[in-house]
Amino acid sequence: MKKTLICTAVGLFIANSAPLFAGEVDDLKAQVQKLMTRVEQLENQKTAADSKPTVTSGEKQVRLSISGQVNRGLLITDDGEETDYHNVDNDASSTRIRFIGEADPTDELTVGTAIEVQFESNSTADVSQLTRETGGPTPGTDNFTQRRLEVYFDHKRFGKLWLGQGWTASEGTSEADLSGTALAGYSDTDILAGGTFFRGSNGVLSAITVKSVLTNLDGLGRDDRIRYDTPSFGGLKLATSLVDGDAWDVAALYSSAFPGFKLVGALAYAQTSSSDQVNGSASILLDNGLNFTLGAGDQDKDGTSADPNFYYAKLGYRASWFSVGKTSLSVDYHQTDDAGVLGDDASSYGLQLVQEIKPWATEAYAGLRNYSLDRPGSNFEDVSALLAGVRVKF
Repeated sequence: MKKTLICTAVGLFIANSAPLFAGEVDDLKAQVQKLMTRVEQLENQKTAADSKPTVTSGEKQVRLSISGQVNRGLLITDDGEETDYHNVDNDASSTRIRFIGEADPTDELTVGTAIEVQFESNSTADVSQLTRETGGPTPGTDNFTQRRLEVYFDHKRFGKLWLGQGWTASEGTSEADLSGTALAGYSDTDILAGGTFFRGSNGVLSAITVKSVLTNLDGLGRDDRIRYDTPSFGGLKLATSLVDGDAWDVAALYSSAFPGFKLVGALAYAQTSSSDQVNGSASILLDNGLNFTLGAGDQDKDGTSADPNFYYAKLGYRASWFSVGKTSLSVDYHQTDDAGVLGDDASSYGLQLVQEIKPWATEAYAGLRNYSLDRPGSNFEDVSALLAGVRVKF
């Protein structure tokens, strides 16, 4: 556009000027060419400046990326007698921010650092019927908490070594899920209303929370550890970690795509100073959108006869009904035995909906869930919970 304006201006100047000699015309053409070249250089500099990252690393050889999300919702719970409303942070995928720095010493090796923290205000896993009376289940703890504080070395041929606070090898092995509805509900069903207390059939609020009787035995979680992952062989890789506190684990992780479907799965063994457990999960997504997810686990605790076990099943469907993104629907069921005391029989079933809104980097979701507990010698009302919210990524 600028070039056109310059040429037009020069043309008007020549048209309204006295006749020029051949040498003067050549000089004018040369000046115009220089001017157009300079304009092009300035435009290129502006484009480069516009595309330059606004955040850079303090080390020029390191790539720095900053990302995160805010995940907020409204939780409504009913314990059979009382209905409560909470503005919450969804513990299924909490509000968080992360900093990733990476460098490539060679074509095959990447050295990285990760700092990731979360800030949960009114976590769905903590709020309860008493929250309004006490000011929160754990007053004064509204601050950043660690998720990842680690360094790693990722080699294309030799695998990946992690050191610091982060995922253990068995973390997530009960949570393979291709349904697209994990924001609204997955195998760790107690995160939706885990802090809610069961109410006895006599109307008295008990001291038993949803999360104390339901579990998906998902390995050793995130912790300070040293971890090693092998390279992937045909979609399969092995991982192991040595965790602070005399604990260790090993896991087999699988992910692959086939004609007509995708498949992910995991199987893990974990041992601590007081228990050992086996757990795993698998999920399949067909090209027509149907998906199926299963999970199970068993834990052996030392010095107690109450050894918890669980199983989980989900049926889902993913569709492209709207141009903004996928729509995912699912139903699920979760059973846990002996997690609280011997003889406990806790179960949960739910409905989930997640709608992608890709132009906004947003997902809107809703989850409806029922919790029940059968304990020898006691009777409890069911707990019902509805969570609706949005997750916005950046």
